[in-house]
Amino acid sequence: MDYGKLDVSLAAAVDTASGDPDARNLLVTVHLHAVPTAAQRGVLRDAGVEVPAPDRTVATGTVSRRGVETLSHEPWVRSLALSSTRRPLTGP
Repeated sequence: MDYGKLDVSLAAAVDTASGDPDARNLLVTVHLHAVPTAAQRGVLRDAGVEVPAPDRTVATGTVSRRGVETLSHEPWVRSLALSSTRRPLTGP
């Protein structure tokens, strides 16, 4: 695992997660160095990341611990961050 690419929250979640390392239970934001190639888009898709629009360098997805490790070793991935769950805004 390349912890240098993980934010503190994701590193803690990966270290404290128990159970199946292939269970996709981490909501992750992936920052890329450049627009992904077709091959890179395949790697992202296999890891559980929603493939970004052709001109985007940020993607999100529900990823396993093993997927986080795989993506952290890719030279075209700039950083990985644990995303927060979004909830609808409540009115006054």
